[in-house]
Amino acid sequence: MIRTKLSQFVKSIYFPIIICLLFFAAYSTLSIVRYNHYGSFGFDLGINDQVVWEYSHFRAPISSINPHPGQPKLVEHVEFIYALVAPFYWIWSTRRMLILVRTAFVCLSGIAVYLLAKKKHLNIWLCLALVVGYLGFYGVQNDIWADVHSTDFAAAFLMWLIYFIDQNKTDLSMLFILLSVTAKENIASLTFLTSFVFFVQRKRKLFIGFMIMSVMYLLFIYFVYFPYIVHMQYPFASNAGMFANLNPIKLIDSSENRQVIWYSLLSFGFLPLLSPLYLLPALGDLIVYFVFGTSVTGAQGLFGQYRITLTPFLVWAVIMAIQRFKKLNSRYVAVYLIVCTLIVQYALHLPLSYLSKQWFWIEPAGVKNINTMIDSYLPKTASVVSQNNITSHLSHREFVYTLYPEERKFPVDSPCGQNVCDWFRWYGNSQFLIVDLSPDWDARHFLVDRQPFISGLKNLEKAQVVTRYKVIGSTILYKVLQNPDTFN
Repeated sequence: MIRTKLSQFVKSIYFPIIICLLFFAAYSTLSIVRYNHYGSFGFDLGINDQVVWEYSHFRAPISSINPHPGQPKLVEHVEFIYALVAPFYWIWSTRRMLILVRTAFVCLSGIAVYLLAKKKHLNIWLCLALVVGYLGFYGVQNDIWADVHSTDFAAAFLMWLIYFIDQNKTDLSMLFILLSVTAKENIASLTFLTSFVFFVQRKRKLFIGFMIMSVMYLLFIYFVYFPYIVHMQYPFASNAGMFANLNPIKLIDSSENRQVIWYSLLSFGFLPLLSPLYLLPALGDLIVYFVFGTSVTGAQGLFGQYRITLTPFLVWAVIMAIQRFKKLNSRYVAVYLIVCTLIVQYALHLPLSYLSKQWFWIEPAGVKNINTMIDSYLPKTASVVSQNNITSHLSHREFVYTLYPEERKFPVDSPCGQNVCDWFRWYGNSQFLIVDLSPDWDARHFLVDRQPFISGLKNLEKAQVVTRYKVIGSTILYKVLQNPDTFN
């Protein structure tokens, strides 16, 4: 009796839901603890949170944190998903809500994996193993760890899109194409390739329509929206032009790129190679970043948020391979896929392993000082400039700016006694500057090495650009007397 009930439970929809909820709990814990410990950054959590906060107040999505302060975020990325997420801030207006909503979207898309695998008559253990492999993929883990991005939502939408198209749910397919392409400006290239795969497979005119929609959106974004509406070149295009570096060898011309291909295939036991047609969207995704996007150095390699959009296409290719090669449809292959997931987890020391590390749970020394300073001494509506990891905690303000370290030449009246001094710049007229000099922070938090950062602050004080207002331990709140750019 017990064995029968257990078997029924495993075969029910409740088991994959529990798997998705466990991943949701793990990823939410990772993200929120990191945020609470000031491990998140103004780039990108602070920017995207400020945009959602603006939308939730029915304001234009103008982020003072991003590289184009005073202009809508839409001049940099076309990400309408944040307007759809904004109503959640009416329930709980905090960055933690954005983190939880993002994580929920990603983890619930695991249900689409399960449903697709089950519809293809895969062994129940394979269905469950694919959900684990999908949600435990290195691209998902590194993306979740790297704050919140529109690609998180895009990847989830793409997985549901594949499922609904496969099941001939035309209305829902249309909905998820729209959600996907408007999540981020380059995702239409992936909906085009997804539609192309289905067209090759089924020869339906509907998929030609989907392809045309995707191409029209891409043409509008890159050849109308940016040059004629925004009046600027797409920020992430090569200076020589979008099509200047069309060299396919760039896919494999660096060790980073080769590692991406290796670990992507290893994560699913190299089974995607058995479905080359279904790998076309994944290949297209890599071409976007490794060929067209070579100027965006952060988009290369295994880490960061950019590999999450590989996830739905790799798992799709595995499902189709197993459906085609019937001998693979066994619980032994399920075990093999889980082992591959664990091997990649161990080899790359992926973020889920942080939950077992003591250092992850220890609150950095500066956290209490920063929280006390913000809560007790920084006026709620004051304009403020702050270091990168503090900015994400101040983004529910109309005017919050990022502190950019730099060096500056001083022909006369040098505050450091030399011709070139460590210095800072920021946009706007800030009333306060807040920093924390705890040794827990590094160049990611300061945007420069620790010593030049401290030296730059001393130079600002000597030049009377700022003056100390309050000091709590390693946290310093300055009053800003003038913008450093105006100092002569």
